[in-house]
Amino acid sequence: MTDPQRDHPPGPSAGSAVPSWAAGVAAGLAAAGCHDVLYVPDNPLSHILEALRRDHPGVRTRLATREEEAMGIAAGLHLGGARPAVLMQSSGLGNTLNAIGSLLVPYQIPLLMVISMRGDAGEWNAAQVPMGRAVVPVLDAFGIEHLAVERGEEAEGTVLALAHLAFGTRTQAACLLPRRLTVPVRGGVA
Repeated sequence: MTDPQRDHPPGPSAGSAVPSWAAGVAAGLAAAGCHDVLYVPDNPLSHILEALRRDHPGVRTRLATREEEAMGIAAGLHLGGARPAVLMQSSGLGNTLNAIGSLLVPYQIPLLMVISMRGDAGEWNAAQVPMGRAVVPVLDAFGIEHLAVERGEEAEGTVLALAHLAFGTRTQAACLLPRRLTVPVRGGVA
């Protein structure tokens, strides 16, 4: 039987350990009161979803078919009194630009974004590089505060600080998860 409050697939693999950075992001989301988490599937983000499922059963996760759909749902959740978060890959940020620029920013709808980065050092897929390079300039252009998690032990505090900023000032904030954090590198290749 499926749980109607949780629609994400099982975690990375049965019995696998959740990386410390993923457990920290999940703990930060829960501590910030982000009990509604929307996501578009991505391998690194599956670790966060597993940590939420395992350690924070009060957090509802919802699959969105596209990132801009997640933005619209998040706006509605905010209007209903929730503190929503959206998990997406950096390439998906490009899909959200109109929703951010014409809905979230002008109407001061707070939102916490957790973005797994692609296109940075160690990227094997050349198609991911242009949007990966554009993430920070795009966030800056919209005036969206962003911080990158450099080490697993920083994840919870970083997410919590960004959530307090977003929900305390009715703005948007983004937590960036670089590949060097989320993808083990062996022999210089991720």
